[in-house]
Amino acid sequence: MASPDNPRLPLTSGASPVVKYMEMRDQTQTPSTSITITTAQSSSSTSNQPKAQTNLSINEYELRRMPTRQRRVVKKTLMANVGYRLGKRKNLHIQRRFVGDLMCVLGLLGIVLMIIECELSFNRLDHKDTTFSLFIKATISFTSIILVGLVFYYHRIDLTLYCVDNSIDDWRISLTRKKMFLIMLEAMICMIHPIPGHFLVEWGSQYVKKAEDGLNFINPYRSSQNVLTTAIVLNSTTMPTINTPISVSSTFDTNNMDPTKPYVPIDVMLSLPMFFRLYIVCRLLMLRSHLVRDASSQSLGYLNRVSFTFPFVIKAYIQQHPAICLTTFCISSFFIASWAMRACDFNEKTGHMSMLDATWLFVISFTTIGYGDIVPSTYCGRGIAAITGIIGVFSTALLVAVITQKLELTRSEKYVHNFVASIELAKGFRDQAANVVKFGWRVWYLKQKGKHMIIPYIQAQRKLLTSIHYMRKMKQQQRKLNDNCVTLLELYSVQSSTSTTVQDTSQKVSLMENKVDKMEDKLIEINQGMVTLQDKINILLSRIQQR
Repeated sequence: MASPDNPRLPLTSGASPVVKYMEMRDQTQTPSTSITITTAQSSSSTSNQPKAQTNLSINEYELRRMPTRQRRVVKKTLMANVGYRLGKRKNLHIQRRFVGDLMCVLGLLGIVLMIIECELSFNRLDHKDTTFSLFIKATISFTSIILVGLVFYYHRIDLTLYCVDNSIDDWRISLTRKKMFLIMLEAMICMIHPIPGHFLVEWGSQYVKKAEDGLNFINPYRSSQNVLTTAIVLNSTTMPTINTPISVSSTFDTNNMDPTKPYVPIDVMLSLPMFFRLYIVCRLLMLRSHLVRDASSQSLGYLNRVSFTFPFVIKAYIQQHPAICLTTFCISSFFIASWAMRACDFNEKTGHMSMLDATWLFVISFTTIGYGDIVPSTYCGRGIAAITGIIGVFSTALLVAVITQKLELTRSEKYVHNFVASIELAKGFRDQAANVVKFGWRVWYLKQKGKHMIIPYIQAQRKLLTSIHYMRKMKQQQRKLNDNCVTLLELYSVQSSTSTTVQDTSQKVSLMENKVDKMEDKLIEINQGMVTLQDKINILLSRIQQR
């Protein structure tokens, strides 16, 4: 329960300990906290005995060793102090940024190692059973385990920071079901990686891509024994005179092999989800943003109930630097999607799709052209192509918005342009008005002379009507120009000036009302004085008459 004076301080009775807080700060050491616990004596003890006092310098380790009840009281007292909360909040922000940097390094390291290991297999420079491949996968597994541990540690710091911001002494209050689901989802994303070993689980497609015949292909997803046996069988079919003592019936069956079957190996299926780790880079941008690190920005956000989350930071960056953000997004999508298409499209005969073909497939999918000269042959490749098309439509919409913003005139440029256009229209309107007067007088003169059937009269009348038409057209253009000049900024400025004028008028009216009230009060006083004076004069007159 909380005290009525301060709801954050616990109630204390005569038998309960009274906790006094005193904060000790040092610039070179960790901030220490001095707690004074005063224990009151029981009612049976004598009143003249002094109260026992114990001074404890509390840190995190000693706080954990305290009894549960005493630790709760100390935590409530510490949370009630603003200086302690601000210092702890600053330290938690520093720890969270450091953990975010470490997570970003480990996540990007795992992605780079995964790409290196896969490219060595794609280019047939290495095999899945070699020691180097196993070493790289083991390194990826080790970094993934550390990354998952850092994920839980990061959210622990985040929960502690939430408790400090809201004066909560128990972190379980802030751990909701949604928060638990997000933590487990993030840990699962960071946990997916190609495991050490060699497995041949395949994800095929109903669509079979036709391949050319070739005999020198070595499949990196088959074991070395099968590759050697395949080469021997192929050589024996081409050169039947050579006797081969190796029995191939138990290891290789040429009748059941489908050399044109496309599929996605399990290493690729476990490698592609590793790109979801790039969300850590987005989190790093948020943590390193000046909006999050600046104390004044945080204070303004708290006052206006605006939380500095990742969507807010990204919208702020796009608003400030739209071209750089859009270019970075498109280039990142280009490399990731191209490599994903190359990894997804695998064929027993032709191997993985080349990087140039994957790049071309990304371009025609991103721009929603779709020539059809290169198509993915697996469900995985089709999914990547579909996602690329959706991202391309989204990027096109952003590109249109950015170009529109760049081509839009500023307020000063718009004023200058409208002013020059208005002057030109006014000049043209005066010229056409002069032409109307000139050709109108000429038509009247020719008509008075009786020459209304000749060609000069018809030409003058035609020019008169043309001038009148141009006058009306320019007048309409002037109206449109005046309408275009009125934007939201002008309306806001007019509304601001109008509200200022109304406010000044209301103040003057209130001053006039006060003056009128004062004048009424003085008139009432004058009236009362006149009445009093009249009474005195009447009294004096009555006395004079009595004499």
